[in-house]
Amino acid sequence: MVTWANRVVVFIMNTLLLTGFALMYWWLQHARFQRKALAHFRELFQILLTIGFLALFHFASVLMIINNVYRPGYGWNYLTFQIGILLFGLFFSHNHWLFISLVFTLLVWYWWLPNLPYWGLFFLASVALMWVADNYGRRLLRHPLYFYPFALLFGLPFVWANFLSLRGIDVGWLWQIGSMLIIDWLVWFIHNQLMNRSLREARLLREAKTDTLTQLNNFRVFNEDLETAFKTFKKEGAQYLVYTFDIDHFKRVNDRYGHLEGNEVLRQVASKLQQIVHGISYRAKAYRVGGEEFSFIIFDRERQQESTSVVANRVRQTLGALTFKTKKGASFKITISLGQDQVRAEDQNYLEAYKRADQKLYHSKQNGRNTVTVSKICQY
Repeated sequence: MVTWANRVVVFIMNTLLLTGFALMYWWLQHARFQRKALAHFRELFQILLTIGFLALFHFASVLMIINNVYRPGYGWNYLTFQIGILLFGLFFSHNHWLFISLVFTLLVWYWWLPNLPYWGLFFLASVALMWVADNYGRRLLRHPLYFYPFALLFGLPFVWANFLSLRGIDVGWLWQIGSMLIIDWLVWFIHNQLMNRSLREARLLREAKTDTLTQLNNFRVFNEDLETAFKTFKKEGAQYLVYTFDIDHFKRVNDRYGHLEGNEVLRQVASKLQQIVHGISYRAKAYRVGGEEFSFIIFDRERQQESTSVVANRVRQTLGALTFKTKKGASFKITISLGQDQVRAEDQNYLEAYKRADQKLYHSKQNGRNTVTVSKICQY
């Protein structure tokens, strides 16, 4: 009875340790270090963490054997958790150096086992299964019917080698197999919980940066990109161009055809703008910055071969050529007014280029709309 109670307590404690390892490992893999120097050592930290926990379980096993006056079989409570550590480390990271480090660690472990003359065969079998886990682990985790048989197969060389090393001692196979299944389930469960959390965070981040109606970058991203581009300009002198426009008399579209048709206009304008911008430069980005106002930034001015007035008028003409049809069969077109400017050496903050472009946009409106106003210093 005492033996079983001890097994259960040790199992619960080790389960908590394995869960802690998994969370620390995941954090190391996804953490954004404020110091770039620490980011360079991310893989090293993962290696040290993995081998450290393997060593922790190993020495806990040795101490239990010693505490029980060297009675064989008393270290088996920790073997299944070491297998769980290996599975988690290999499944969750494609770290080349981690794989090599674990291969070396297993080489020492198999060599250290007594009464095992053919330890090399077990070592090679484990390395082969580790390679499968490293390369196909995430695919296996998506299919429990594949994952559980593989996880049991992965642990087989370790268990068999230990069994032979202890000269066939009965260590309670029902307990060993049951605990392995529980640990395999724990690895699968933690993976799914962390992946679902990661997907939720990615979705929320994407939604926070994307205009839901047009799927363009929103003003928040526009503001961040302007600030980043301005800092780069101050450090490296990389000039960028800012274009901004809005749809003329858009309120009339909503009043005459309804807001649903107005939303469709915004979606089609955004889609066409995205195509135009991608054709100008792979480093250009488009944004919806207001109700019917859009902007785009050319981050590498030298890649824009055409003059700013040519680009601005092409945007105006392309969007003006769109034909919109309502559900009632009516059709109509739109026009836009556009302003453009670029960053300048005398600018004191990142918003000044956008403010000048916005002023030129209103100059276009004052000149009758359906026109463009670009910076004179950009007409190259």
